[in-house]
Amino acid sequence: MLLALIGVLAILPFALRVPDAVMRTLYPLRYEETIREVSEDNDLEPAFVAGVVYTESRFRPDVESHREAYGLMQLLPQTAHFIQRKSGIKGDYRDPKVNLRLGAWYLGYLNDRYRGDERLMLAAYNSGEGTVDTWVSDEGFDIAKDIPYKETRHYVDNALEAKKTYEDLYGRDLNRDSQ
Repeated sequence: MLLALIGVLAILPFALRVPDAVMRTLYPLRYEETIREVSEDNDLEPAFVAGVVYTESRFRPDVESHREAYGLMQLLPQTAHFIQRKSGIKGDYRDPKVNLRLGAWYLGYLNDRYRGDERLMLAAYNSGEGTVDTWVSDEGFDIAKDIPYKETRHYVDNALEAKKTYEDLYGRDLNRDSQ
């Protein structure tokens, strides 16, 4: 009896593991070619961009927030226009591929501004650069534990977790077979 119980307990973690097919349903991957392209153009990891898209819109291209942020990357109209002026990217920010280009450009801009610190980049993407700059100017501020806004703290953690999940499921460059 004891041996059977030990055997069941040894197998349990493997039996409870969610199959990749289920995880890929929960974490869909669409527009992967565009995501790889815009990631390369902006010196970003494709899994990082996919994690942001998942966190922002769950890959739904026409989702709109109560604050009027739109699309895969949940861009506010004024942010989209700012990016277009700075980047020269043309097109309607509501178009999924343009939305991805604009959002990835902005993440690349934040990557440069915050020297690759993904937590700072994500916090600024969610709360704005001015807000994050105010936080980091405080002596002893630690982005890993001191984000004062609950929503932003959750956003950063969720986006980083989504990035890891996309890496595990599809590979860092999103080129692992998606079948």
